[in-house]
Amino acid sequence: YAAVRAYEGGLEIERYLQYSRRILGTLACELTTILRKTGVDLPAPEGGFYLFPSFEAFREPLERRGINDSVTFCESLLEDTGVAILPGSEFGRPPGELTARLAFVDFDGARALINAEGTPLDHPLPEEFLRENCNRVLTAVERIRDWLQNSS
Repeated sequence: YAAVRAYEGGLEIERYLQYSRRILGTLACELTTILRKTGVDLPAPEGGFYLFPSFEAFREPLERRGINDSVTFCESLLEDTGVAILPGSEFGRPPGELTARLAFVDFDGARALINAEGTPLDHPLPEEFLRENCNRVLTAVERIRDWLQNSS
């Protein structure tokens, strides 16, 4: 039903899409910044609601902990931090590669949309918007960052 409604178009759906894209785009850029500052190789996000980071820069310290493939990486991350991401091998990447798919939609989208409407579309979202509306996602990526830094 959602797809049918989206294809019907109209002002309401266009407005919804504009605000959703702005929220997801802002969040993607912030997460990318956090991970890149940590040393994670990550292509610039171009849309959607996931990132595909490479953790190869951490291979040596991770191998010392017995982590040498994407499945073990994701299992260890989940066990140690409570953060779940999917192994890159599930998306066609070589199993020994330390890549993963990180979805970033663990937040109340309806609440975020309502709060985003307080900022005109031609203005960036306020700095505190992500912390107030997407805190679980930010916290998860900060846990990944801390876990990687403690692995080194």
